[in-house]
Amino acid sequence: MDLNTQETLEKFATVIRELTDTAEYIARIEENKAIVASEKRHQLLDGLIQDEQAQILKLRGLEQRRLRLADSLGWKSLTFRQILEKAEPEQQTLLQPLFGELEHQLKRLENARKNAEQIINTRLHEMQVILARQQGGSYDNTGNINLNSPVHAKLQNKYV
Repeated sequence: MDLNTQETLEKFATVIRELTDTAEYIARIEENKAIVASEKRHQLLDGLIQDEQAQILKLRGLEQRRLRLADSLGWKSLTFRQILEKAEPEQQTLLQPLFGELEHQLKRLENARKNAEQIINTRLHEMQVILARQQGGSYDNTGNINLNSPVHAKLQNKYV
């Protein structure tokens, strides 16, 4: 492997490490969002969401760098598994643990995001129910909020 390829490979490995660190950081934010929402400390969500948005922008930039470096290494449009199959043995030794850790952090991120989303959606629904009750609406057994007056309010005391 020539010196230029070695330098590009090192840059590629550095980007993979940065992607892993960023995914881990975003996963921690998601986990914190779930905790904050479950504890009904909604005032803290805005700061977490802003931090998350900044990290997502960083993640996108890193992904663009990764794609450019992969292209210069001859790995354009290849998955991580395909890269490992195509890579030389010393490249595989370097990349395999990095790819494994990145995959682990991305799965953690996906799970944390799902959990946070579920808890936040539950809290939003609770708030909608409270607002509907305050506005004179009703809540049916299927989970829908009806802002019209309840059915029993339309009935009158009349004999038929």
